Amino acid sequence: MPRSLNCIKKGRTVHIQSIDNCSHCKRHLEEMGFIPGTPVEVCRCCNKGPLVVAIRGGKVMLGQEMARYILVK
Repeated sequence: MPRSLNCIKKGRTVHIQSIDNCSHCKRHLEEMGFIPGTPVEVCRCCNKGPLVVAIRGGKVMLGQEMARYILVK
C-alpha cells in the first residue's frame, strides 16, 4: 500500500509510485527527479522540519507539505 514520503523513516529506500497534487507542483517535482519508479533514500526526517532525500545521485530538501504529496511503496 502506498504511503506519503514524509512518513518514511531515515535510512529507508523506497520507490516513487505517484505524485498526488496539482499539475504545477507535480511538474516541479518531476523536474527535480521525482518520477514514478525512481528509488529515493530518506537521509534526514523530522516531524516539523524539512526532509532530505537522496535521489538520482544528489540530495534534495523538501518541506513536509511537499513530501506529503509524493506517494511511495
